[in-house]
Amino acid sequence: MAALASLEGFQLDRVLSEDSATKTVAVLGRFAGKPGQAVVRLSRRHFQFDALDALLTAQTATVQLFVNDVYSKYTGTVPAEHGQITIDIIYPATEKHIAKNSTQHYFMVSETPEQYKEVTLPYIQSIPESRIQWVYNILNKSAEAERLIFEDADAEVGFMLHPDLKWDQKQMEGLYCVAICHRRDVHSLRDLDQRHLPLLTNIRDKGTQVILEKYGVGADQLRIYVHYQPSYYHFHVHFCHNALVSGGVAVAKAHLLSDIIDNIKMLPDYYARRTLSFTLGETDPLLAAFRG
Repeated sequence: MAALASLEGFQLDRVLSEDSATKTVAVLGRFAGKPGQAVVRLSRRHFQFDALDALLTAQTATVQLFVNDVYSKYTGTVPAEHGQITIDIIYPATEKHIAKNSTQHYFMVSETPEQYKEVTLPYIQSIPESRIQWVYNILNKSAEAERLIFEDADAEVGFMLHPDLKWDQKQMEGLYCVAICHRRDVHSLRDLDQRHLPLLTNIRDKGTQVILEKYGVGADQLRIYVHYQPSYYHFHVHFCHNALVSGGVAVAKAHLLSDIIDNIKMLPDYYARRTLSFTLGETDPLLAAFRG
């Protein structure tokens, strides 16, 4: 879709979800004259420390809501240049995009190795390659090349490191980077064994080194983890600041990279042998496959 100068012509269908903690709302709608639906996420931006002097002045108009002894509350109208929001657009949006951004109930699944082979693997293999074309666009540098932080171009152990789109690259406590491996034969945690230890240690060691050199954030300030189930089935690793509050670090979702490496050292086919538990949303087609 061509770059937008505004959201003029966007037709709202319904609200998908709202998160008061992250100040984010996701909506479903259509752009006038364009086929298909779009998911639009609106998020309040983080306060920038260098802008506080301009906010804490007469330029910020206030209206009192209440006062009680030493406590008071106001609404404030800030100058336009400080009232920006972040807008994320997914177009055209598939049913999976819509489900991922919708409020829904989640259910725990305990996947045995046999169920992985009989249910999950056929599901992964049924997903059209076009679904992750955006990942290949990153790897071949036809998209997001200007956002590249680091690349190891080795075909076996190499990866690209990019800042996640949810991070503004200014607040270090919100640091969020993603390492995407070059090889295309590792889809998820289940595929990992002793053959992949060089890849995993390379991502860990070089990723933490680059983040320290570029952002001054040390390895002991980072959560480095892999999702299972992942949101897309091309192997990638998340690097997040310890201070970042995110559902992505929850139990039954995130597996620490250091634990993954140690488990494989202990038992080479650890992830092919064990039962893995995770949550799936009520509209996730994988949940429907498990329920038969």
